[in-house]
Amino acid sequence: MKALFGGSFNPVHIGHLVIARDVLESFNFSEIIFVPAKIQPLKGKLLIPPEVRHELLELAIRKTPYFKVWDYEIKKEGISYTVDTLKAFKERERQTPVFIMGADSFLTFPKWKEPVKILETAKIIVVKRPRYNIKAEEILKQLNIRKKIQRGTLREPNDISSADIFILDGRLIEISSTEIRKRLKEGKDIRFLVPELCAEKLQEIRKISDLF
Repeated sequence: MKALFGGSFNPVHIGHLVIARDVLESFNFSEIIFVPAKIQPLKGKLLIPPEVRHELLELAIRKTPYFKVWDYEIKKEGISYTVDTLKAFKERERQTPVFIMGADSFLTFPKWKEPVKILETAKIIVVKRPRYNIKAEEILKQLNIRKKIQRGTLREPNDISSADIFILDGRLIEISSTEIRKRLKEGKDIRFLVPELCAEKLQEIRKISDLF
């Protein structure tokens, strides 16, 4: 079984990759498919162009056979809506979609396009981050939908068939894309925060553009 990991990846960093690997091992998935957003409705235009973020993801997962990148949202015209991506994935793979997201994304979930349809279409894995308090029951009550919630940790085996929404403790990795962009702007070293090939590519971009 495969799982989708959606996000801006603005840029991708070590924390994203560790989360993806831990989810894969905990649920015994065959693949984790990264789906970079072109334009996110709640964030607007992203700082790093979509084609560059896609390229950085490809560099990050090089030589990792259980990671893939799907450019569906990058190639699609307009805003990236998860509900559309899940529909396309289900038609392509013929399996119930599994969607991985961070705690910060889940807190805004009621504002997403057709959140109820997303919950009716896919299984959701929410990986908790430091300082985020996830009150999934309140979110479901707000959406007027009932789904089975399971809490636990990525350090132990999980069964995707046992619930609809998983709220799982991940590793406490204090890395953010915002921090990486800030360090680039300040001319600081970003090694060990992103994969080596990504660090080299980002430094190249910094030298030839005013992106950072």
